[in-house]
Amino acid sequence: MAPFSKKRPRAIREAVCTHCAKACEVGGRAMSVVCPHCNHRLILEDFRITAYYGVREFATCGDILVEKNGHVAARITVGELVVNGEVQGNVIARGRVAVHRTGSLRGDIEAPRLRVESGARLDGFVRIGAPPGDDS
Repeated sequence: MAPFSKKRPRAIREAVCTHCAKACEVGGRAMSVVCPHCNHRLILEDFRITAYYGVREFATCGDILVEKNGHVAARITVGELVVNGEVQGNVIARGRVAVHRTGSLRGDIEAPRLRVESGARLDGFVRIGAPPGDDS
């Protein structure tokens, strides 16, 4: 598992807490911070999953890309999720969830946008709309 983003960091950016759903400002190069609202640790990195990764919960304010040979078994809270491999677990995304034709997602999804390509496998309940705590 390695960060996949090559984006140039800005001086200050906004992150939404994966625990309390409140926004906070963070440094552009920060990899993790403590939420000033709920005092939980926030991971800010983007991740590329290329092998099996099983944990109880996988939460990041960044994005997750599950490669074709990647397999995630966890409850996921994420900015955006792209699935080319396999995901087992419920997903809460602040952005889009995309399941490509080689992808398989077994679990409930809550996201503002969902894209499922022809040939992809999706097994679970889906709720499309603004994430909880989003007042916009």
